[in-house]
Amino acid sequence: MKRTLVAALLVAAALVPAAQAATTTVEVNGLTPTLSGEKVKKRVIVKFDDINPADKQGAQALLTRLNLVATNLCASNPGGKGSMLTDKVEKCRADAINQAAKDIDVPEFTAIAK
Repeated sequence: MKRTLVAALLVAAALVPAAQAATTTVEVNGLTPTLSGEKVKKRVIVKFDDINPADKQGAQALLTRLNLVATNLCASNPGGKGSMLTDKVEKCRADAINQAAKDIDVPEFTAIAK
C-alpha cells in the first residue's frame, strides 16, 4: 500500500510540471502584410512562466510582452514599418493579441487585452 501511494505521488508530481508548461506559453500568429498586398503567416512562441496572468500586474506585464512580440512580428516584412502598411500592421497586431488572449483563457488577462 505504501509503495502504491508513493508511486502515485511520484506520477502526480511528474505530471504537474507538464501541465504548468502547457499553460505558460502561447503561440502568437500573424498574417503579416507586405507592400505587394500579400500576407505571410508567421508565428512566435512566447513564454510567460515568470508571469501570473491571473493578477492585475502580471496580466499587464503579459500584455506588454505580447504587444511587443505581435508588433515586431506583424511589421517584420519589408515595408512593414512604413506608413503604407500602418493600418494593416495594426490589424495584424490586434488580431494576434485577441487570439493569444483566447488561447491563454485567463479572465483577468482577457479583460485587459481587449
